[in-house]
Amino acid sequence: MITLRDWELNKEKWLDQDLALMQSDEGWRERTQKKGIKIWQRPFQDDKNDLFKWRIPKVEAVHSEVFDVFVNKMIDYHHYWTAEYTGGFLVKELEENVQIIYQQFNPGIPFICKRDLLYIQWSRKIDETTWQTSFKSIILDEMPVPKDFKRIDWWGGHLFEANKDGSSQLVLIDRENQGGSFPATIMNMIMPQYLTKQFECIKTFFKNGGVNTHHKLSDAKNSALKLK
Repeated sequence: MITLRDWELNKEKWLDQDLALMQSDEGWRERTQKKGIKIWQRPFQDDKNDLFKWRIPKVEAVHSEVFDVFVNKMIDYHHYWTAEYTGGFLVKELEENVQIIYQQFNPGIPFICKRDLLYIQWSRKIDETTWQTSFKSIILDEMPVPKDFKRIDWWGGHLFEANKDGSSQLVLIDRENQGGSFPATIMNMIMPQYLTKQFECIKTFFKNGGVNTHHKLSDAKNSALKLK
């Protein structure tokens, strides 16, 4: 996890690194391809949990709409593609296109505790047809880990690219250290299957109308998290 000072010093370098990882297949090992979704995997020395990349070549929405959902409305619609998501809220907006977000998850599996996630997201416009967002777990003294939770250490990135037919491509990178005693070997093994299912749900969400036809997570649920 990083501090706010780490982010201030490295934000441009990390954006460039994530963009290179999302645009090139060099150094990646193709793990699986199913239903038009390719998933790649690669290790890094700083964590036993591998980084994964996957591409959805056609999302039935323009890239600006997909960007808006994943950057500005994630806490409202995340439950449509992540079943264990139970709510979240905007912690603070540091500047335009830079926010700190908090989320909670309940796996609902015996002996596996609840997880939470505190991260900074920052975005940039590459050109008229491409937007990029990077994500990193962050440490804030005013946001301690709640009792009976484990905090996820997350590194992620999204690339939103326009297709000529009005649809878009979505490229993502994701590394999740679940904390506690959750083994990295198991995480590396199950992630491709989990991600394939998750992003089939994303494709369905946009194909069926996106935010215009789906219900937001209850504002009361999200607000209740702030009061705990």
